Formats: sequence, C-alpha cells, structure tokens
Amino acid sequence: MKSLSISTLCLVILIVGWFIFADFADDTLHNLMNYIEDDIITYASNENWEEASKNMEDLNKRWHRYKRIYAFFLSTDDINETDYSIARAIYFIKSEDVSNSTGELNCIKEQLRFLHFNETLTLENIF
Repeated sequence: MKSLSISTLCLVILIVGWFIFADFADDTLHNLMNYIEDDIITYASNENWEEASKNMEDLNKRWHRYKRIYAFFLSTDDINETDYSIARAIYFIKSEDVSNSTGELNCIKEQLRFLHFNETLTLENIF
C-alpha cells in the first residue's frame, strides 16, 4: 500500500508540474510571438533598423532566459533550431536586409508556435 501511495503522489506531482509548465509556456511563447509580430517585424518592414536591432537583442535575451526552463520539457533539437533562427535574424537585421530579416522572423514565430503545439496535451502528442 505504501508503494502505491508513493507512486500515486509522484504521478500527481508530475502532472501538476506539467500543467504549471504548460501555463507558463503558453504565456511566454505567445508573448514572444506577439513581440515579434507587433514590434520587430514592423520595425524591420519599415526599415527602422535601430529599433529592430534593439528589439531583436531584447528578444534574444528573453529567449535565452526562458529556454533554460524549456530545456527540461522540450526537444533540444527544436530549441537549438530556434537559437539558429534568432542568430540568423540578428545578422539579417544588422545587414539591413528587409526580405531575409522578415522571413527569418516569421520562421521564428512558426518555430515558437510549433514548440507550443508540441508541449500541449493532445492525443496526437501522447501517442
């Protein structure tokens, strides 16, 4: 009976922890996607490179702060792909390339959406 109780408690802790992470990830990933769409892409499209660069550096810092937590729950390959895209976007913004920078920023948005989709509890993700 003691083993069953301990096992049940461990399972409950895992499930509660996952729901806390899912709520955190939902908020942070949506905030990052909105930040990219509303601020960085707008500045890059309007060729306001100084603001785009500042916001891109801010996005990079925020991403690195959050990815420490994501690393425990999400695929390392998916996290690394997002890192690579952010690095490319920073370079494209520094070189003032509108089409490549906006394209890479949209790619980052889709990668974040993909990360969010993969962490949600659905039958497709379970099986």
